[in-house]
Amino acid sequence: MLTKKPAITPELRRFARTLISCMLSYGAAKLATLPELYWAVITTLVVVTQPSLNQALNTGRDQIVGAVIGAVVGVIGLVAILRGAPPLIVFAIALVPLAALAAWRPTLRLACVTLVIVVLVPASGMGSPFARPIDRVLEILIGAGAALIVAFLMPNRAINAAHNRASEIGLALGELIAVYLRKPDDTTHAEDLHRRSAAAEQALDDAITEAGREHIIVPVKRTRENVIDKVAPMLTRLHRDALFLGQAFSGDPQLAARLTTSTRDTLNTMADAFVELSKALAATLDADRRKQDENVREARASFERLQSASNVACKSMEQNTVLPFVLNLLVQDFGDLVATVEVLDKRGQKKS
Repeated sequence: MLTKKPAITPELRRFARTLISCMLSYGAAKLATLPELYWAVITTLVVVTQPSLNQALNTGRDQIVGAVIGAVVGVIGLVAILRGAPPLIVFAIALVPLAALAAWRPTLRLACVTLVIVVLVPASGMGSPFARPIDRVLEILIGAGAALIVAFLMPNRAINAAHNRASEIGLALGELIAVYLRKPDDTTHAEDLHRRSAAAEQALDDAITEAGREHIIVPVKRTRENVIDKVAPMLTRLHRDALFLGQAFSGDPQLAARLTTSTRDTLNTMADAFVELSKALAATLDADRRKQDENVREARASFERLQSASNVACKSMEQNTVLPFVLNLLVQDFGDLVATVEVLDKRGQKKS
């Protein structure tokens, strides 16, 4: 069997990305003989330390756009100064639109900083006063470019975060369903689990979006290990099913009281089966792939036990149409999820 390479921790990846991008931007600025090359390194640090590739792209773009806008306004100000206008008055007038721009879009505040450097900081040597804005833009371009290159080549592997969030959702939903089946009146615990699942679903969507950005360099193969984009809407559907189960009890406050002891026992058995299946699915969806085949087999076995418990429970509740319907819906959607994680593209099969 193929041996699994040890994974690089996210912290080590971020550490290496920061050092490499700083060295790259410093070296490029040095080769370009820019007078204030430290601005390239500062820009690199601002961009590369963003927590995600998507944020790095947005920050890098805003740094460049802000520097260009500030440089253009600064050049106009320099023209006015060369024609005899007082620098402070020119700066005050030029700052008004840039301050308004920064208030409207704070990420473009670098325009104000660039204006200060271009207009108020005297140019050194005998060079043209227009050289400073050009150098400033070049420094920003080099700094942002170095950070983005390294960020693309050493991405955060958001696909792993997506798998971990999906695993969290699976565990929360299993516990939420069990609470509704065992203690339908425990609304506080159920609401807490609902919020936890909803927050994890939002984090999962963000991680999938981030993984799409990283896809340019690290392709997301459609194998059993990376079906997370298909899993996300199924988890959302299961969350709705779980809430539907809660509504079946809340909509009929006497439902739990009317259940016989035998039916209550079968519902407790189903609750145990849902929890067992959710744990198996959580292990299958988790980023740790070392026991993936074993986890998938356990998920299938857990689902079959859930089906058996569901058949027994629903037979004892034939007189009630809502609860059996919701339970069957949950079992069916869990079955779809199990079938999805079982899918294995031929390109993802391991060779002996």
